[in-house]
Formats: sequence, C-alpha cells, structure tokens
Amino acid sequence: MKSNSSLSLSGSSLAAVESLSMPLFQEVVLSSDIRCSGCQSRLADMMSKMGADIESVVVSASEKKVTIICRYPSTAAAKYCCMVMRLNVDCNGCVRKARRILLNMKSIETHLIEKQQCRVIVCGRFIPADVAIKMRNKMKRRVEILEIQEFDETTTEQMDQRPMITAAY
Repeated sequence: MKSNSSLSLSGSSLAAVESLSMPLFQEVVLSSDIRCSGCQSRLADMMSKMGADIESVVVSASEKKVTIICRYPSTAAAKYCCMVMRLNVDCNGCVRKARRILLNMKSIETHLIEKQQCRVIVCGRFIPADVAIKMRNKMKRRVEILEIQEFDETTTEQMDQRPMITAAY
C-alpha cells in the first residue's frame, strides 16, 4: 500500500483539518426507471425529504437517470450558542422523545433536559429559531425560548481548552 506524503493529518480524525467543510453544491445521480406513477411518487417523496434547496432536476428517461443539484445552507452563519427553552415534558416518554430528537440534530453538541423545571438546554453551532421550530414540529408541543447566549470564536476556543468540572451535591 502506497502512502501519500502530500496528505499528512495532524490529529486523530479528519475533523482536525480546518479546511474541511460541507460543499455548497452537491450533485446526486439516481438510476431508476421513472415511467410508472409509483416510481415517480417515490422520487418526489425522496426529493421532498432532502435537507437542501434543490437547484435543478434533470430527468433523462432514455438513460433511466435523474440528476439532482442541491444547495446546502451555509453553516458559517450559525454561531456557537447555548439556548434555554421551556418545553412541557410530562413523563419519561416525553423526555425520551425529546432526547431522541435532540440526538438526531447534527448541529447540537450537548443538551440537558430538566424534567422538573420543564426546561431543555442545548449548546452547539445552530440557528436558535430553527432548533425551536424543529422541536415544536416534532414534539407537537409549545416551545418557548427563554434565553440565548452566543459566543464568539475566541470564547469557544477557551471553553474547549478549559476542563469541564461538574459537581453533584
């Protein structure tokens, strides 16, 4: 196996490389027979579930191929922030559902659910209104934003270097 000396990573993962980012455009090519109405509806459902703005769709029936060009939203606009929300979680099932929803959100790094105070605290690189709207839609409960605290880049670097100490009394 040849090793490429031009690509040297200093870190244990690709996330250590600062230049990595999501592409702004992505081209998806699907090979499918789209003559029947069932395949057309499945293709339309798949396209509606894509988490991106669809720029163009090119259908080639002779080649049995669909080309979709998507634009993904820029994550540069999302700053590192912590948000406190009020969400009525009555039982452990509601807590599990909220936790599952939060774990599926890629932009949220940490979360804390306080059942007694009916509060959910989330931290990460996200747009606060988007997270609140997604929680409201998925939980089908009213979500109230109590506090938003945004951090700049130097503060987040200091937070990463400082050890986190938690004490339970």
